Amino acid sequence: MANQFHSDTFHQHLQWDVLVGKFVDNKGFVNYKGFKNEEPELDIYLDLLTKNPPQNEWTVKHKLAYWINAYNAFTVKLITNNYGLGNIKDIGAAHQQSPFKISFFKIGEEEFTLDKLEHEILRKDFNEPRIHFCLVCASFSCPKFRNEAFIADKLEEQLEDQTSDFINDPDKNSLDQSPIGVSSLFQWYWDDFSEQFNNNFTLLAWMNNYTKTKINPSSEIEYLPYNCALNGL
Repeated sequence: MANQFHSDTFHQHLQWDVLVGKFVDNKGFVNYKGFKNEEPELDIYLDLLTKNPPQNEWTVKHKLAYWINAYNAFTVKLITNNYGLGNIKDIGAAHQQSPFKISFFKIGEEEFTLDKLEHEILRKDFNEPRIHFCLVCASFSCPKFRNEAFIADKLEEQLEDQTSDFINDPDKNSLDQSPIGVSSLFQWYWDDFSEQFNNNFTLLAWMNNYTKTKINPSSEIEYLPYNCALNGL
């Protein structure tokens, strides 16, 4: 099993690619009922992730693709485990703790939560703020759920595409209003983005690298409320 994961074939994350291609549409809307109905197929992929954690000899891109796919796939599993709830916060209420702090899967022999994967692996080990446009916490205000697997060979293109899509999505950012409305993601993870700036480079100036219509980088910013309603049915 472990050797499978090191193969070029498995680094394509083909099982996940098939599932998201089938149950996520082009707008990122997730068919959780479909995932629930084919949960054995999802579990096969999750089992491969569990039994084949990243190895030192993997490239950074292979590791990063693995962790992004793992976060999104285990998030889907969290929803199917609690299928029928319309808001991820409802899962937290049912378990009397944040849904992101529920320990419900392993990587190798280590117990994991979604928070641990995001904050202690992805944010800590990779200097890559664009991950925040790839990780999907099953909420409407999250980035669009990509309907293909993240893979090393396409990762730079995928990171750029997800970033551009998120910034230009009027449901996520209101760039034509005053003050400029930006997603709360930028407020929560400001440190991750500010490391990319120098003293003369603001968040809006950075966003202008991706906006279809340029905005005044000195404009006032308003952080928008985050809609945690489920991003699918």
